[in-house]
Amino acid sequence: MKKYLIINADDFGLSTGVNRAIGELHQAGVVSSTTVMVNMPGFKEAIALARQCPALGVGLHFNLGYGTPICPSRQVASLVNQNGYFSQQADNWKENEVELELEAQWRRLVDAGIRPTHIDSHQFVQCYYPVFRPLVKLCQREKLPLRRVPGEPLLNLRRPPAADYSLLDTYFDGNGKERLRKNLESLRPGVTELMCHPAYVDDTLISISSWTLVREEELRVFADSDLPPLIKQLDINLIHYGQIKFFR
Repeated sequence: MKKYLIINADDFGLSTGVNRAIGELHQAGVVSSTTVMVNMPGFKEAIALARQCPALGVGLHFNLGYGTPICPSRQVASLVNQNGYFSQQADNWKENEVELELEAQWRRLVDAGIRPTHIDSHQFVQCYYPVFRPLVKLCQREKLPLRRVPGEPLLNLRRPPAADYSLLDTYFDGNGKERLRKNLESLRPGVTELMCHPAYVDDTLISISSWTLVREEELRVFADSDLPPLIKQLDINLIHYGQIKFFR
């Protein structure tokens, strides 16, 4: 069996600098997949860029951490603080309100003309019971893969398909390039997803996320000119989630 790799860049739509980095890495033949945050300032720009990149797989990055919900705050009161921003207080989340917000984020992406290839979650919130069940239900309904992450709840539900293996690593410290090389060299036959968070730092990113310069470090690692030849040398086939069914 061949080695297939999905290199997924998270947080598409977060800011212009994030969008630019993801677009450049896709054009360079490195990033094959991305997931969109539909409630962030760069969303419309991300959709326009996605339309220019038909080979880029685009999924939903379900977000309960940054910004404000798509739903009116009164409908998802357990998810927000007194100012209407996501509170990130997972112990308070109600499953029916998570489901409402998930449907609203899904609908915003679909209404923008994107047929999502898969779903994952910002800050791995799918590890919480009130989030995992609605995500599974939506993926089952829409026949979509759901990223596999450690710590998911054990529920009596048929889990949606996923990559065979997940590399949920970071590459922003001093040996990021070497770590990426080792991860690529360790790939097994089948489908692997490799996650990354590249970006150019801009004012919008600084105002929203605590991950700033580390994203530029990851961009440098993934933009290295040695990477595409290495992928080819290792006989790795880049795909996106929408193509998994063709390689199983």
